[in-house]
Amino acid sequence: MVKGIRIIILSIVLLLLVGCTLLPGVSAPTPFTFPTPNLTHTSIFAEIPTSTNTPSILPLVPTGTATPSGPTPTTDPAVTNTPNLTPIPTDVRPNGSPVTAVYLSVAPVIDGVLNEWSSTAYRAEKTVPGAGSNWTGPSDLSATYYIGWDANALYIGVSRTDDVIVQISTGYNIYKGDDVEIHLDVELPGDFSSVTMSADDYQMGLSAGNFGTLTEEVYLWFPRSLQRSLSTVEMKARRTTAGYDMEAKIPWSVFGINPVEGDRYGFALSLSDNDLPGVAAWQSMVSSVSTRRVVNPTTWGTLILASPTAE
Repeated sequence: MVKGIRIIILSIVLLLLVGCTLLPGVSAPTPFTFPTPNLTHTSIFAEIPTSTNTPSILPLVPTGTATPSGPTPTTDPAVTNTPNLTPIPTDVRPNGSPVTAVYLSVAPVIDGVLNEWSSTAYRAEKTVPGAGSNWTGPSDLSATYYIGWDANALYIGVSRTDDVIVQISTGYNIYKGDDVEIHLDVELPGDFSSVTMSADDYQMGLSAGNFGTLTEEVYLWFPRSLQRSLSTVEMKARRTTAGYDMEAKIPWSVFGINPVEGDRYGFALSLSDNDLPGVAAWQSMVSSVSTRRVVNPTTWGTLILASPTAE
């Protein structure tokens, strides 16, 4: 029986193989065509069309407080008006009122007599930093001074009030007794903000002596490269009941300049005081400007050379 079944299976396979091979003269079978689908059933047969509309893209809503990295908003920002700043002048120190040197068409006689001076009288009676503890008032130490100029020199007249006149020092040490000191910055705009002295800054001492064994003397401390006694400065002092009067003619060549009307210089006139007879000591100082510090030009005042027509 099993053998019979095998024969039947082989016969069927043989028939299938013969059926798949077209014999000569036998035409190919007509292909079967599927019926046209009913397109109303789009959910089954219709091809899903590709949309040609660009989908609307919703903007991203930022979260948090991160700073945007894109361009700045197109809205005009509020305009902030910058105030007009007034330039800071570099030819006038803010320390006290400027001092004006009158133009002298006739130079004064340097004899210690001040009756020739009819110009503005200025005062030197302000204590300076670190030098007022021994000062008891204007009767202890103060001065009225006058100042003028011409093409040749700077002229100074000083009427000093001093209750005790003491001077036993000479040369570099005259500041350890009663003296008059002049500071002059001849290049004011050039180093207006400099807090140290340079080659154009001068400090000069004028000593009246002791009206006995010591005569008048002028000494230049700064610039240090020019430090020396100045024989070219003409000076004369005269004793008074209140103290002494003095006059000085300081050639412009001492300062290395040729003056022009309207020139402005850093300036201070100061008085050193010693009330200890027989002792070389620096006890106190008053000045034309209260801010005056010896080696800081920004603490000095201002000197203006008046024009000849303003005489």
